[in-house]
Amino acid sequence: MKLSKFALYLLPVIELIMFIEIGSIIGSLYVILSILTTAFLGYYLIKQKLRKFGISLFSLNNLNNIYSEYASSMYSLLGGILLIIPGYLTDTAGLILMLPVFRSKLSSFFESKYSKKGNKTNIIDGDYRDSD
Repeated sequence: MKLSKFALYLLPVIELIMFIEIGSIIGSLYVILSILTTAFLGYYLIKQKLRKFGISLFSLNNLNNIYSEYASSMYSLLGGILLIIPGYLTDTAGLILMLPVFRSKLSSFFESKYSKKGNKTNIIDGDYRDSD
């Protein structure tokens, strides 16, 4: 947990350094234009995905495919949010989440990591005593 907090504190510093370095190479106007372009792209993608997700939610003809559609929509929304946040690292992560190749790999990774393994049940063994 401490590593994730450290990464969250370090991310803006890294993004600022990247802005300065890339701005010295391509110019500050192009850096500002790239920030605005990716923010509008992220906003557009979120808007389109929410509209499509709302429509697909009301047409539940294919219940077997709803999990994969939901996961794909969530990755697209997360990618759009990362595109809105200014910075080249977050934009790269957002664009990677937009690619379907990486979505399937991320889904399988999180499914294997967080799915229930085996036939575990949450049973707590204990004694019961009535207080009467």
